[in-house]
Amino acid sequence: MQRVISRNRCWNSSNRPRPKAKADLDSARSNLTQARSEAESKRDNLAAVQAQLATAKLNLDHTVIKAPASGWIANLDLRAGSTVTAYAPLFALVESGHWWVQANFKETALGRIRPGQPVTIHVDMLPGVTLKGHVESVGYGSGSTFSLLPSENASGNWVKVTQRFPVRIALDKTDVTLRTGASISATVDTVAGHGDSAR
Repeated sequence: MQRVISRNRCWNSSNRPRPKAKADLDSARSNLTQARSEAESKRDNLAAVQAQLATAKLNLDHTVIKAPASGWIANLDLRAGSTVTAYAPLFALVESGHWWVQANFKETALGRIRPGQPVTIHVDMLPGVTLKGHVESVGYGSGSTFSLLPSENASGNWVKVTQRFPVRIALDKTDVTLRTGASISATVDTVAGHGDSAR
């Protein structure tokens, strides 16, 4: 009986928590809590640094002016070292990809003009050259309607004047070097193959 009691005592004494082991456990728990707190703090710092990086990239992008389309710079009024003002025009961009013509037809001819009709174009600065295109759209207002000072005939001496409406003509691809603002004459084939045309 004495032997059994002794073993039971040994077993009970070996399973008691030792003061050093308890202190080590408390220290490990404290270190874990501190590590979690530091990780959370570093995560916040990482988010702040990433926000600063995004702002720096945006500011860097603002130092480069990107054209909305390919083309040529015209009417350049900018020199090296010049100070520029926000929203002030510095130059014009003439696009090289999609050429079109604005022809102003008399209102009496608009009844026969439809989008998609073929157009023959002669440019004054290119004698002997014939360009092809098609009607893209017909304007909904005359040129005088949207002018800076539209005519107001309220005096009673009204004279009927035939108005002109803008018709946008898309040019077919060509190897000819074109210039913006050139004078042209356009002939719209209103009935293909019948020779009926509008100028």
